[in-house]
Amino acid sequence: MGENLILNCSMRNRYEVSWYHLRSEELVLLISAEKDKAGRKLLINYNQDKTRLKITADSWITRVSLTISGISESDSGLYFCGIKSDAPEMHFDKPIRLEIEGLSVTEEPKEADVTDGVTPTERMLMFGGVGLAVFVFFLTTVIAGGIIYHRGWQKGWKEAKHGALFS
Repeated sequence: MGENLILNCSMRNRYEVSWYHLRSEELVLLISAEKDKAGRKLLINYNQDKTRLKITADSWITRVSLTISGISESDSGLYFCGIKSDAPEMHFDKPIRLEIEGLSVTEEPKEADVTDGVTPTERMLMFGGVGLAVFVFFLTTVIAGGIIYHRGWQKGWKEAKHGALFS
């Protein structure tokens, strides 16, 4: 029997949550739950494996955790947290990739938070692109302002010369 794994998902302003596992091009619904009418309890609608899968939530049901007991190599793959509000479609967080190689049993479960899945290099390129766009906008504004100022200055000299001829 392997370790336990905890996967977290934000459920703020949502009423239904489902966890899916994708392995070898097969998407499997693992567990599904929804808030009760008062929004204070999480009611399980479906659980594929009640001995290994458990869903828990914080007191306000804004954060939901899926606990997988006794993980093994067959649990490798992508995990998706789907959340639903009043709209009929489900929204998915970024997938969590689970790769299992040589397990060892520990007393405390591992935790994996749902993140945006962006690597530091991708993040640097995104912010670099935004920085470049801001710089180009600033440079264009300065050049356009300079041209407008210069043309206005030239027009002012023309008007002054024209006014001096008639006085």
